[in-house]
Amino acid sequence: MSQIPISQPAPDWSRLVGDSLKNNGVWHTYAKLMEARTAYPNDYALRGYVEIIRNTIVRQFLEQPKGMQAVPKLSAEFLTNFDRFNLSAQEGYLISLIDGRMDISKLLILSPFDPFTTLFNLAKLQYERAISIPQ
Repeated sequence: MSQIPISQPAPDWSRLVGDSLKNNGVWHTYAKLMEARTAYPNDYALRGYVEIIRNTIVRQFLEQPKGMQAVPKLSAEFLTNFDRFNLSAQEGYLISLIDGRMDISKLLILSPFDPFTTLFNLAKLQYERAISIPQ
């Protein structure tokens, strides 16, 4: 007799995401949702919340005073201890484009990735303190 896998009921993502955002912020919430994707790989509501959080991160990244004219620079921490950063291939490529003179709008033109992915990866690099964006 074959065993029928019993699927877990999906959590109430709206409540969990709302509570996590309020208590821990967007990056912690994003990390927790990415972990949850392993446990619930076919949960479309979860995928939707991941995209909502990614959009929130990009929107917050662009709310800085200079917006698209901001010029990212490699941080001193990255330059002195770059091996501590576990960069993806996309993040590494973006790091290679940052020269301290080009603004975000020019980086979007040079980046081979779609604009949203480029902005999300720049926001992630800023969050991890690999780059800084002077005000």
